[in-house]
Amino acid sequence: MVDDVLIAVAAGILIVRQFQWRSAEPWRMLVMPLALIAVGLGWLGFELDGGFQRADWLLIGELVLVAGTGAAMGCVTRFRQADGLQYRLTGAGIALWAVFLAVRVGSFALAGVLGAHLLDATGLILVSFGVNRFAASLVVRRRIARCGGKIPAYAQETAGTRR
Repeated sequence: MVDDVLIAVAAGILIVRQFQWRSAEPWRMLVMPLALIAVGLGWLGFELDGGFQRADWLLIGELVLVAGTGAAMGCVTRFRQADGLQYRLTGAGIALWAVFLAVRVGSFALAGVLGAHLLDATGLILVSFGVNRFAASLVVRRRIARCGGKIPAYAQETAGTRR
């Protein structure tokens, strides 16, 4: 129960943080997603005491869906030049976070019905968030690289002005 509350608080902080301007340094973008995945996999190691159930393979579908929402979040990310290149998620990201949370809630529901104990494991929650953020970071990094660090006007926001 305590770990679920901690995960919910951390998830809330993570979601709010996506709407704040952050440095677009390529190595910094990957630190948090990779840390979440590593901690989640470690946590899953402790939760695998019963082994895999047949329905646990549905977690692959969940990971594909959360990676898809992350990639979409990377596509709707905006950039600005202020103390270097910065980025943040736009308002469309709220709908994408709602889709992500619906996937997680759906996984919990399926876990209960099908007996897929890994779908409701705390470690998988962390891995899901990590995969989502990793996919978003990869898309943002690719967008930056494709433009040579100069973001097109349609993808920019300037101080006080939205385009």
